[in-house]
Amino acid sequence: MADVDLERMADKPLFQGLTSAQLARVAEIVRVREVPSGTVLIHERDYGDTLFVLDAGAVDVRVASPEGDRTIAELRASAPGEVSWAGDFFGEMCLLDLEPRCATVVATTPARLWELNRDELYWLFGDDKELQKRILLSVGRALSRRLRLLDAPAETGAGRR
Repeated sequence: MADVDLERMADKPLFQGLTSAQLARVAEIVRVREVPSGTVLIHERDYGDTLFVLDAGAVDVRVASPEGDRTIAELRASAPGEVSWAGDFFGEMCLLDLEPRCATVVATTPARLWELNRDELYWLFGDDKELQKRILLSVGRALSRRLRLLDAPAETGAGRR
């Protein structure tokens, strides 16, 4: 099993509502990775099969524009016991489609990541439809929240989190 604290895992929005047994099964496929600030984790337009959960640290989500890369989101790991509704996972679109990545993600601080391979997660889904439902529902909620934040009027300051 990877070096993953199951209590901490249970606090992550992606894993909300999973049973202890489900958390333990997911933890078995987690790859823990530590990276320095400045590490590019995802390249826009590359194909990927990995979902990332921030255990510690922060990242910027950037998209290319004619003026240069533009930061569209700043994600950070939640503190122990805190639930980070602004988002502490990324790369989740690889669970939903087989399209290229839509953004570049760069660590802005040293970061500790939990990596989940799509095929390994799908294998778990095949054995546990409730696990599949809960994780995909969490992904859907996060995507909805992120769209709402992007659509928020700029003057409220809520458009970028």
